[in-house]
Amino acid sequence: MRTMTSDRRTRLLAGVVAAAVSLTLLAACSDPSHQATDQVSRGQADDFRAEQARLRDIDKAYAALPQRPSGVVDVDGTTTGSLTAREVDSYEATANAVQVNVADNGEDQAYQELCAGQIDLVDSARPISRAEWEACQAVGLDVVQFQVAAEAIVIAIKSETDVGADCLGVDQVRDLYRAGSPLTNWSQEPLGYDDVPLRVGGPDPDNSGFGFFGRYVLDAPEPSRVDLRSDYHLANSDEQARLFVVGKPWMQVKAARFDDAARLRAQADQAVQDARTEMEAARTELETALAERAKGIRDERSVADKQKDQERVDKAFVRRSHARDRLNAALDHYGKVDNRYGGINHARQLYNAYRGHVAYFRFSYYELFEDQLRPFEITRPDGRMNCIFPSQRTITSGEYPLARQLLITTTTRSLARGEVKDFMTHYLRNAQSLARDARLVSLPDETVTLEDQWLTGEKAPLLYAPSDDTTTPAEPVQSEKPAR
Repeated sequence: MRTMTSDRRTRLLAGVVAAAVSLTLLAACSDPSHQATDQVSRGQADDFRAEQARLRDIDKAYAALPQRPSGVVDVDGTTTGSLTAREVDSYEATANAVQVNVADNGEDQAYQELCAGQIDLVDSARPISRAEWEACQAVGLDVVQFQVAAEAIVIAIKSETDVGADCLGVDQVRDLYRAGSPLTNWSQEPLGYDDVPLRVGGPDPDNSGFGFFGRYVLDAPEPSRVDLRSDYHLANSDEQARLFVVGKPWMQVKAARFDDAARLRAQADQAVQDARTEMEAARTELETALAERAKGIRDERSVADKQKDQERVDKAFVRRSHARDRLNAALDHYGKVDNRYGGINHARQLYNAYRGHVAYFRFSYYELFEDQLRPFEITRPDGRMNCIFPSQRTITSGEYPLARQLLITTTTRSLARGEVKDFMTHYLRNAQSLARDARLVSLPDETVTLEDQWLTGEKAPLLYAPSDDTTTPAEPVQSEKPAR
């Protein structure tokens, strides 16, 4: 590993020398005064000597780093939601496995230990900060970051419903769920969407998604029920959270029959109306026939005419009887159809009342029921990326704001150790199956392949260099950051 540091020092010195020569030549060409040229040369020489001194200090600090014990790999960080414990169990079952010690002292301490040369790997859900990275650089340690999986929270309402928005900002999500939230309707500010009653829910504290949501959305270091609004629907399982959003299955089944039930009810109602019309016509005919028969008797019509009048009366009685039977049957049928319609309509109303319900889910669970759940796209708080849809690509890359990357951070010094390389090779080649078993988001094949090539030597590892002191998700490992 000493060779890698010497190479880095050689590159830096070469850059300083080249810069000094270039500036000296430029000054000589642009200013005929030898005094100006001498001043530039002296200034560049001072810079060069200062840089040499700095590099000597780095070399001394690097030489003073503790030697790592042979046959041992030390890991520290956080075990919350981590795959490392499972990986260590799997790795230690293989032949010729080295000893892997896993501590749980938190990410902050672990990064300090890494930059002090005391451990080999940091298990974390955040990248190394700028200050931590500079501490590594000060002792000659270049940082390499591996991603082994990802996790994300999806905010969803019921599929095929609408509350007037497809996209929420992280701050809006926080306002929906935070303790003391006054929001009870989607039309209220800072939402300002449709006039739909709002209810929020999600898993209970025993669900790993609860802790993730509390830390990353509510900014609660140790999330608990008190960090959430008082009317938060506490679901004891992912299934119960889903049913809180989409409604109970029987409601959905019944609601799906509403159109058919309404059509049959309308047909039954029409049959009643037709039967009533026929009944009125039969009554009118009977009254007319009776009146005609009475008139024939008064007029002393012939026996034949009186016989015809009687036959008309008999037919009118039969018609009225049939009309009464038809009306009674139509009314009975309508009663049954209307009763069924009422039950289905009630179920539909109950089902539609879930329209404004919203809950959060781990992405792996959402994927199983994406036909029932409608996810919101999410906008980052800094506004750099708007309305990001949750998908494997946007989650593993860190683009999706409610995602975290599960990272293993090391140094090129540790990667030169066979023990570390052997363990990390096994970890990467096992990472996708471990992620699936833990219901996390597994990495795409191309990411695993790239990181594996860093270990096999097919490609030089990409040296990680954070742009600032942020702890937001790192850029995707596929984006080739230039090596220093």
